[in-house]
Amino acid sequence: MPTLRHLLLLGCFASLLLPSCQSDTSSHTEADSTETSAPVDTLPASTPRRSDALTWHRVEHPTQANAPLIRPGAGRRTVAPRDTAAPPPAEARLYDLTLKASEYHKIDPTQLAEVRGREGTVVRIPAGALVNSRGEPARGPVFVELKECYGLADRLLSNIVSETTDDQLMIPGGAVLVHVTGSGQPLHLAEGHTVQVELPAATRATAQLYHGRGGRRQPIRWVAAGPESVVDNQIYSEAQPMPMYESGPAALNKLVRYPTAAADSHTQGTVYVSAVIDEAGRVLTPKVLRGLGSAFDVEALRVLRQSSGRWTPGQREGRFVKVKMLVPIRFTLPDAPDLLASADSTSAPAPTTPEADAEIPATDRQAFRVGQLGWVAAARPRPAAESVTTLTATVEPDTHTSVRLVLHDAATIVLGQPTETGYEFVDVPANKKAALLGIRYMSGTPYVAVREITTGRHSNEPLSFRETTLAELEKLVQELE
Repeated sequence: MPTLRHLLLLGCFASLLLPSCQSDTSSHTEADSTETSAPVDTLPASTPRRSDALTWHRVEHPTQANAPLIRPGAGRRTVAPRDTAAPPPAEARLYDLTLKASEYHKIDPTQLAEVRGREGTVVRIPAGALVNSRGEPARGPVFVELKECYGLADRLLSNIVSETTDDQLMIPGGAVLVHVTGSGQPLHLAEGHTVQVELPAATRATAQLYHGRGGRRQPIRWVAAGPESVVDNQIYSEAQPMPMYESGPAALNKLVRYPTAAADSHTQGTVYVSAVIDEAGRVLTPKVLRGLGSAFDVEALRVLRQSSGRWTPGQREGRFVKVKMLVPIRFTLPDAPDLLASADSTSAPAPTTPEADAEIPATDRQAFRVGQLGWVAAARPRPAAESVTTLTATVEPDTHTSVRLVLHDAATIVLGQPTETGYEFVDVPANKKAALLGIRYMSGTPYVAVREITTGRHSNEPLSFRETTLAELEKLVQELE
């Protein structure tokens, strides 16, 4: 019998023979027809490199092993935390859209400048009068903003009322904004300097000057200026500088026409004319003091009248004044050299004579000396009424609504104060024809309410607002004048 030892040897021999009996494994395996898809951001190694191929995925020059580590954002400035306590941007209000447009004039602050508005306002700024916030004289070109509000509609739609800051009613004559900027920064008047603001006939002859007060989006109310703001009517015989016509005497001589009727006499000479040049550069009361004959004297007066309004006015202590002067008008034959072109002097002060002291006729304009830029107005205090009343415009008050009372007798605009029951007008003249004007602006749409009343006898019916357009609103307000 086989022993256990023989069985173990037989098993080991069988295990050695078993692999040799299996078929040989093929040394070549066919490629699988299903290729494994590579990631979309890689390129197979077998793909040949193209000279014009995209290179963003290849590293041409590997980073050096000892290169410093750059952390993204390490060089950025720290962003300040957002101010969550700051108020959100304010919603547009109707007065932002109806505010009258301004005119802008470019001037040289180192030269005497005169700015003329479309509605007749004249602003004269002396040389060197403008300084920046550090008190340094303005250099380079500056821009003068001029806004003229003479009519009732302009004042209503520009958020201007006819009240002082202490609630005194006014009879308005016109309001003007004068604002100056240089290098994008606001400029101010240097200490001791003033500008002259001349207002047209729309103002009252006895009006006084007021300065406007009011913050952004607040109604413009007024503070009376001192009596020294009114330009006096004193006439001076000397000024520094003296008045001058445009570029000088030669420019004035270009206006002269040699009288044809006197050509045969071959007369040459100078006609001396006495005249007053006022703060507006106008020629007042010209009078021949020494002439060459009727034809020459008439021509000299014609030249002076033609030049009126184009003179640079004289100044005393930085303000414009009226100056009486003697203006020489020279006549030369057409073929003779112009003697005036070589003259080195301007007109001389006129001697004081009874003829030259003739009264200057009243003009339709009024000039003020203004010591601070901003809103200015010509107005008079409204006389105390025989009786007063308090009325309320019944409408729920909110930040989107404003109500004005317009007194028709003097175009006085009164500001309504919001209360629990509406907008209240305290101590207004009684028994006056007036109009209640309510304006509301919500979600980009204007609304308006108008009611004609007699103060002290009006009803308390609520104001009825209706939707409108900016063009219709402007037309409606103009009809209140």
